[in-house]
Amino acid sequence: MTDLFLPALGLVLLFMGRRLFWFFVGVAGFAAGLQAAPLLFGSQPFWMVWAVGLGCGVIGALLALFFQNLAIAVGGFLAGFTIAFHLLSMFNPNTVILISLGCGVVGAVALFLSFDWVLVFLSAMIGATLIIDSIGRQLPYGVLIYVVLVAVGIAVQARWMLSRRAMVR
Repeated sequence: MTDLFLPALGLVLLFMGRRLFWFFVGVAGFAAGLQAAPLLFGSQPFWMVWAVGLGCGVIGALLALFFQNLAIAVGGFLAGFTIAFHLLSMFNPNTVILISLGCGVVGAVALFLSFDWVLVFLSAMIGATLIIDSIGRQLPYGVLIYVVLVAVGIAVQARWMLSRRAMVR
């Protein structure tokens, strides 16, 4: 199930994260919940980790639907934390939590200050993270594939956003 579910979530975020803000916050919550569950509760069964992830995702999506300003801060924090946690765990697992928390704060502030472009960037990065995690981050060209996915996601979302703005004028 995870072999198809996580890459599907990643693809939607990669290409449509800007258009679906509630989905972005929900998936950021889900991904952060999947990462946080083993850290908070220790080794747990697969279903328990997924239950925590799904609970965090639902809370995030509901926040985005009903409390948008709060969801911007929470979504930015979760996205920054998730991306940093993913990238740092590949290189230096000793400093993951502290730096990830700092990146979460940076993500929250950045998303609040420059919503459109930061949302495009963060959603493309989380989408690529979910895709790479599901196919195996230890691939020979994993970092290159990650960078290409992020670049393509940003390009697609930016093009849609800019063409939409041109139509409005």
